[in-house]
Amino acid sequence: MSDSNVKMKRAKKLAVVLSASLAGISVASILSAILAYDAYFVRYERPDYALYPGMYCYERFAGTLPRQTLTVPSGDVELAAYYYPAADAKGLVVVVHGMHAGADDYLPLIEAMVKGGYAVFAYDATGHYDSGGEDAVGMCQQLVDLDRVLHFLERNAPYAQMPKLLIGHSWGGYAVSSALALHPQIKACVCLAPMCDGTTIMVEKSRQYAGDMAQSVKPIFDAYQRHLFGDYIQYNGVVGINATRAPVLIAQGVDDTVITPDGQSITACLDAITNPNVTVYYGKGLQGSHTGIWHSQEAEAYVLQVQQLLQSLEQQKGAPLTEGEMAAFYETVDHRLYSDVNAELIALIFETFEKGMEDPL
Repeated sequence: MSDSNVKMKRAKKLAVVLSASLAGISVASILSAILAYDAYFVRYERPDYALYPGMYCYERFAGTLPRQTLTVPSGDVELAAYYYPAADAKGLVVVVHGMHAGADDYLPLIEAMVKGGYAVFAYDATGHYDSGGEDAVGMCQQLVDLDRVLHFLERNAPYAQMPKLLIGHSWGGYAVSSALALHPQIKACVCLAPMCDGTTIMVEKSRQYAGDMAQSVKPIFDAYQRHLFGDYIQYNGVVGINATRAPVLIAQGVDDTVITPDGQSITACLDAITNPNVTVYYGKGLQGSHTGIWHSQEAEAYVLQVQQLLQSLEQQKGAPLTEGEMAAFYETVDHRLYSDVNAELIALIFETFEKGMEDPL
């Protein structure tokens, strides 16, 4: 039986079970909602790096950023993990990636952390890149994986004795902020363009496209996610940040349309935050987008230039470039400039870490 048939059979069975607790909602409606939810969380493979500019491919570091590869168990899945040592490391930074991505997409950020004197631990979430899992499961899965990774780090050398610090982007921002409620030993946390809540984001994103009709699926999504993730659904960015006095840096682009600053981001919930050690940094202009927040202005300007050059070549040809032509074009790209990091934000990250390391909590 194919994976799609297995998922359909499982979804039908679950729809019948959930219908008993969702009065007034038909089995057909529940089944449709479950299948729509599952369709969003497919498996994400690595891109073809010949068609993927920037320093997001480990081979492009050509030996300048040593790392060790290992696996970490997360339930029945083996997560691909990567440890980047640093001489006399000040602490261990756990970097948590966003949706539709993997650990290597944050290599420029990882390099900056190592250069700053911090060892780094990163991993591919369930159903992403080199990790196991037939799919990405659901919105709370990144928190589940991070929780298990942190338990692994607390039990194993050489990580156990290192002070732990967290950085997460987007989906990863939700995970690192929420994990503060589960791991009080975390010294500091950085949330880049972070969504706040893994249980409500699906409805909020649906509302972006379907308006108020999206609210009708909320009880179904709530019940389904409770089935998938149990107690993990009670945690979100506000709960996590308020569970600690550790310093937290929230960086959000003002023009972010993926995680909106006044809707889906933690920045929309600042009035509910009671942790006195929270700093908010807003990216503007070229650094106001979802990924622009952690890239330099020069990088974002260069990205636009590359896109314009590519469009110009296609216009001259009168047709889209073939993969071979695109690969040849991307060989001319300055990959390091394309993915250069936001130096101002990096400085704030280090300030946040240093403050957390000084405070005994």
